[in-house]
Amino acid sequence: MQRHLLLVLTILATLLILAGLTVVVGAGRLAEPAAPLAGAGAPTVVSYQGQVIVAGSAYSGTGYFKFAVVDQSGMTTFWSNDGTSVSGGAPTTGVTLTVSAGLFNVLLGAPPMTALTADAFRSTESYLRVWFSSDGSTFILLSPDRRIAAVPYALQAEKAKSAANVVIVAKSGGDFTTISAALASITDASDTNRYLVKVMPGVYSEHVTMKPYVDIEGAGELTTRITYTGSASFDTGTVVGASNAELRFLTVANTGGDNWVTAIYNGSASPRLTHVTATASGGTYAYGVWNYTSSPAMTDVIATASGGTNSNFGVFNDTSSPTMTDVTATASGGTFNSGVANGASSPTMTDVTATASGGTNSYGVYNFLSSPAMTDVTATASGGTNSNYGVYNTDSSSPTMTDVTATASGGTGAYGVYNYNSSPTIQNSTIAASGGTNNYGIYNTAGLDLDTFTVKVSNSQITGSTSTIRNDSKYTTRVGASQLAGEAASAGGGPMTCAGVYDENYAFYASTCP
Repeated sequence: MQRHLLLVLTILATLLILAGLTVVVGAGRLAEPAAPLAGAGAPTVVSYQGQVIVAGSAYSGTGYFKFAVVDQSGMTTFWSNDGTSVSGGAPTTGVTLTVSAGLFNVLLGAPPMTALTADAFRSTESYLRVWFSSDGSTFILLSPDRRIAAVPYALQAEKAKSAANVVIVAKSGGDFTTISAALASITDASDTNRYLVKVMPGVYSEHVTMKPYVDIEGAGELTTRITYTGSASFDTGTVVGASNAELRFLTVANTGGDNWVTAIYNGSASPRLTHVTATASGGTYAYGVWNYTSSPAMTDVIATASGGTNSNFGVFNDTSSPTMTDVTATASGGTFNSGVANGASSPTMTDVTATASGGTNSYGVYNFLSSPAMTDVTATASGGTNSNYGVYNTDSSSPTMTDVTATASGGTGAYGVYNYNSSPTIQNSTIAASGGTNNYGIYNTAGLDLDTFTVKVSNSQITGSTSTIRNDSKYTTRVGASQLAGEAASAGGGPMTCAGVYDENYAFYASTCP
C-alpha cells in the first residue's frame, strides 16, 4: 500500500522592508514528499511552493532563501538547508531560487541542501522557519514560524484503506493513461464503496468531470498537471467538481482558446479542494476557481487568473458559501480584475490572500450582495488605471472583517475599503490607500433609496491622504480605539462618532474625529 506523509504549512503574508522595497512572501505550503528513504518510508525531500509580491506586484527575478525546522520554543534546530543552524539561528548559506510571476518552488532537502530525514520531525511540534533576501546578503526572518502538521503513516494507511478501490493513472504502466478513462471505468462508487484515482507524474491534456465518492489524487502540484483549453460555454472548466469527492495534490490549468477560461468549475457541487493549484490564462473571461451554487471546502489552494481581455477572477463565488482556508487568489491583466469576488455569497474566508493588479479597475476582494466572514485576510489592489479597491462592498453587503489588511494603490482613485449601500463591521484591521490621484482609507456612499447604513470600526488603523474616512449623508460611522492617519475624516452630512481615536502624530481625540 502506498504511503504518504502530508506536511501542511502556510506562511501568512509578511511585510518586509528590504532594500527599500515592500515585499510580501505568502501562501507557502509543503506538499507531499517527492521521494522516500529506502527501507524507512520517510521523505528525503519535500516539495515547497510560495509566492513573493513586491510593492503590490508579483516579483520576478532571483530570490535567496534559508530554511530550518525548529522546535516549539524556536531554540532547537532539527534540520536546516546547509546543516549549520544552531539553536534556531539562520543557516550560513542560502538557497538561490528563480521567482517567476511571484511564484517559487523548491524541494527542501534536495542537493545541495542537507537531506530531510524522519528525525527532522521527531518533535510532537515542529515548525518551519524561513529567511528571505532579494540581494543575497541581507536576510530577513519571516515571522511567525509556522507549525508543520505531520499526518502519521498509520493514519494515512487507514485513509488509503477507506478507499475500497484504487485505480492508477500513468503515462505508462498504470491501469489507464487518462483520468477520464479511469473515471469512466468506475460505475459502482457509493458512500460505502469509495474509489481513489491516483494520478502519477505527468501532464494530462484532457477535460475531467469528477464523480461522487471518487477522490482524485496527484503526485504533487509540481509533478501532476491537468490542462485543457477554453470553452464557448461558461458552465465548464478543465476540471468540473462533484460532491462527496476530493481533488488533491495536483495542478489544474486552462490555457484559453475560447471566451470562457476556467481551471476548476463547481456547479451545484461541493468537492474538497486540498493542496491544489488552479491557473487560468487568456480568453475573454478567466477564472482560477469558479463556484456556482456550491460550498466546497478549499484548503491550501492557489488560484490564479490572468490575461482575460475582459475579466479575471482568482476565485469567483456565485451564490456560494465555500470554506476558504489558506487560499491565495490572484487576478491580473483584464479590464476588471478581482482576487476574490463574492456575488450573493457568504463564504468563510480564513488566512486568505487576495491580490488584483492592472487593467482599468482592480479589486482585492469584491463583495456584491454578500456578507462573508473575513478573518486574517490580506486584500491588495494596485495598478488599475481608473480605480483600485482593497475591499469593495456593494448592494447590501455586510462582511465581518477581523484582522484584515486592505490596501489599494495607484489609479485615479485608491480605496482601502469602499462601501456602497453596505454596512461592514471592521475590527483589528489595517486599511490604507496611497499613490492615487485621490486616496481614501474608507469611502462610504449610497444611492437614492431610503435606506441608511452603519459602518463600525474598532481597534484599527486607517490611512488616506485625501481622507481617512469619507462619509455621505446616509451613513453613520462609528470609530473606536483606532488610528486615523492622513487628512481629516469628512462627515459629508452623515454622523461620525469617534471615541478614543488618535492621528498619525499620536495626538489623542477622546470624543471627536481627527
